[in-house]
Amino acid sequence: MTEVLEARREFDDTRDEASAMVARKRAKLGLAMIQARERAGESQTTIAAKMGIGPQQVRAYESAYRAWAEKHPGETLD
Repeated sequence: MTEVLEARREFDDTRDEASAMVARKRAKLGLAMIQARERAGESQTTIAAKMGIGPQQVRAYESAYRAWAEKHPGETLD
């Protein structure tokens, strides 16, 4: 049974690491979208069309960045 519990702990740890990695990449994409809108004057609609997604998804990525930045003050996404 010890092996089962250890395997479960490793599985949970790996899942947590993967979730954190996905959240970071989602935030990085949201930041890139915000920068494209601010620096290049791209609209959310244009970004969405070029990516083949809806404007609401662009807003969701941008929101993900803002939420990540709030939870990780001073950290960068590089």
